[in-house]
Amino acid sequence: MLTLRSLPNWLGVFRIVATPLLVWWILLGTATSYLWAALLLVLMAVSDMADGRLARRLNVVSPLGVFLDTISDKIFVTSALIPMIELDLISSWVAVVIIVREFVVSGLRSFAAAEGVVIAAGTLGKQKLVIQVTAIVWRLLAASAAVGGALGSFGDGLLLPLLNFWPVVMALAVFWTLLSMLDYLRQAWPLLMRSWKPG
Repeated sequence: MLTLRSLPNWLGVFRIVATPLLVWWILLGTATSYLWAALLLVLMAVSDMADGRLARRLNVVSPLGVFLDTISDKIFVTSALIPMIELDLISSWVAVVIIVREFVVSGLRSFAAAEGVVIAAGTLGKQKLVIQVTAIVWRLLAASAAVGGALGSFGDGLLLPLLNFWPVVMALAVFWTLLSMLDYLRQAWPLLMRSWKPG
């Protein structure tokens, strides 16, 4: 049942359940479907940033909520990148960097938890998601404009030159992804070194 106190968890469920629709819209490869995919991705990102704050404000932070919040952003970002590779909208190495980072960070946090240490999501990690979503949306809008029609004359005349800078934004997303991974690695490094030494 949907209540205000259960809303944070339902937002997490929404992001997971809506992911197949996101993939489908991208794979359609039309100007309009790219726009719908971009809009859905923005809604997913906004809900991801809102549910944690809402849960803390309502004092309803739960293990389920933490789990949903932890996995949902990885699911929808990864699920957006893979069909974009298939349609040659991005290079595969971009997706590899982003996905490998998630494996590394999840591994580091699990390792730290086993050692009794909690590595909380830092500022760089939160910024990383915003920049990644911005880059993906930017690329989808550029693809929509390239296919033509959906953005109209405004998009063709004024937005297109700006949208053509999507590689710069994507490069920034890759850089921030690596930077946030290094930040987690820095926090976990003392634990890794302590565990590496025998005895």
